[in-house]
Amino acid sequence: MKDMTQAQAQAEAIRRWGSCGTVEFRPPRARGGARGRLARYSCLVSDGAPGSRSIEGQGETWADAFADARSR
Repeated sequence: MKDMTQAQAQAEAIRRWGSCGTVEFRPPRARGGARGRLARYSCLVSDGAPGSRSIEGQGETWADAFADARSR
């Protein structure tokens, strides 16, 4: 899968997981500041379901995030 825009990623999340599918873009902080231990990647995708059974993926690109969500 080639990378996509945020709007395309949102459409893909909705296609995969229904109306609860979400995407989030966390741009890197200025001057090399870290985002924190749990927010290492810029792109986050999720099925939007709360709790331990939710599907979530992270990556530097939207394609990486969807691939990460698939592997869990």
